[in-house]
Amino acid sequence: MRANAILPLVGINIAGAAATDTGVSPPFGGNIKRIFRGQNERALSGSGDMSFDDDFWAYDSGSTDVTWDDYSMEPKRCMIYKNKHVIAFDLFGKGHNQCRKKKQGTYLMDVGLFAKAYVGQKQVDYGLQGNDYDLPDALDYMECTAVEYNDVYYYAKLGCSSAGGLKVLAYTDEYCTVEVGTNIGLYNDIKISFNVCQTCVSWPAESTDDYSNADDDEEDEIELDDNFENYHMYDSKLCGAAAQYQQSCGWGCKKEVKKALSSSASSSKRAWGGFEKFCLFLWSVTAIALIWVVLKQRRMMSREDAIVEEAAMNGLGLKKRHVFPLALGIIFFVLFAMFMVWKKLTWLLLIGTNVGLFAHFVFLRRKAKKSGAGGDGYVKDAGLEIS
Repeated sequence: MRANAILPLVGINIAGAAATDTGVSPPFGGNIKRIFRGQNERALSGSGDMSFDDDFWAYDSGSTDVTWDDYSMEPKRCMIYKNKHVIAFDLFGKGHNQCRKKKQGTYLMDVGLFAKAYVGQKQVDYGLQGNDYDLPDALDYMECTAVEYNDVYYYAKLGCSSAGGLKVLAYTDEYCTVEVGTNIGLYNDIKISFNVCQTCVSWPAESTDDYSNADDDEEDEIELDDNFENYHMYDSKLCGAAAQYQQSCGWGCKKEVKKALSSSASSSKRAWGGFEKFCLFLWSVTAIALIWVVLKQRRMMSREDAIVEEAAMNGLGLKKRHVFPLALGIIFFVLFAMFMVWKKLTWLLLIGTNVGLFAHFVFLRRKAKKSGAGGDGYVKDAGLEIS
């Protein structure tokens, strides 16, 4: 049963709470860049299409102070910092080379406000491509909202999950301060691409006459403002809102962000990926196949070769009865390393076993050819009867 929203309660003031008095000129303390000196205001491209426009966008007066087309943003992680659910992000200036340099700084923004700005940007971006971006249900829980689930009343609010993503959390109080782990049937459907460089301004795809259809219905043609080419470079729902509602991230904050990112990276390393699982399966099957061909090849050993092999083993302090337990031990350690996700040890044991089996097979093969594929007599090897 899906939880039903009852009423929005006291939460974040969309228009101004959690906002710092930064404005958008310049962005986060950068340099002002004005191209049209005689033009102080611009048309808000795309803002008329927003299905959830309200006071949240009131800060955007059409200023041309910041050329957002020069900037890009990289959301880092959703995290809890000083008991607040926030999203940490980096801003990059002109010439950033896919967010590799020209970093302007690291900032924080309330998770609900960031999610709303992110969805607003997606709607504009999709609209410029002639597509629709549906409004996510999770935006209904930007503020602390009473919900009913299985005849029990809870409060729901968008926040951060333990994995660093977004999650609709359940609370017992009207201020959403006492979190509970109860599943109230609400799920986050806002998909933010973390650790991915995202341009602040996107442009419509250029149409080419070579591939255009001959139909004149212009069904997919996008209607743009007359001054779209001149003003769109200043219009960014995501970066503009981030400049308005951002919070500074000092040394301690950056340390927490780095710690959260490192923990996320280490947890991802402690799991086998799809390609790694395929390689594990491939090497395991190869090892089984090599064991079979080695045992088959040993049946062609002469008694003389078997005696020489036994003497060599005795020189190392090994008996034939030790071979089988050693083989079981190697198999056990490989399986245990797989289970514990000790990747280096797993690859070392698995690939080393395959190399050793293959080398032994080649050795036996050459011996058999030299001895004319003898095989007189009967040989017992490690408890296995091999003739």
